[in-house]
Amino acid sequence: MRLKMPALIAIIALALPLAGCSSSSNGPATTGPQSSPLETPTAAAGSSQTSPDPSQAAEADSTPVIIEIDEESVTATLSSNATARSLVRQLPLTLSFRDYGGQEKIAELPEALSLDGVPAGDSAEPLTIGYYAPDQALVLYYESVGYARGIVRIGSFDNLGAIRDRTDSFTARLAHAN
Repeated sequence: MRLKMPALIAIIALALPLAGCSSSSNGPATTGPQSSPLETPTAAAGSSQTSPDPSQAAEADSTPVIIEIDEESVTATLSSNATARSLVRQLPLTLSFRDYGGQEKIAELPEALSLDGVPAGDSAEPLTIGYYAPDQALVLYYESVGYARGIVRIGSFDNLGAIRDRTDSFTARLAHAN
């Protein structure tokens, strides 16, 4: 079994970045490092080989951004999937957001984003930044939404109230945080 465990861990470590910016369906997305359930079994197995921590790799490849709404700045992080990277190439952007369905704020993007290597659909938790491919729209989720074809998770933001509490349409500027 010891010979199979490192191979299994390596396969899972390689597959996790392909999952994009997924979060547990039991709670909101978070922007900080997450512990992986693989860390404890690896240490418990006493393996002398070390495998990279997938959360550190994803964090290192992520892009910090700022969402400016009026005089308020919301910090956000875009993941390293192809869809998020194609949004990063369009920054800075000024977008007009409107509420959709009492669960998200949505804005049409000037150019479609890449869908290379991302799942055909996903679900989203509060604090998730998503791309809704059928409408070519950037979405800021403030409520949980179930699986829908066309949703691609591309990042997260850190201030739920700044997005959720806006009752009217608003304009926001997205830019690199650096």
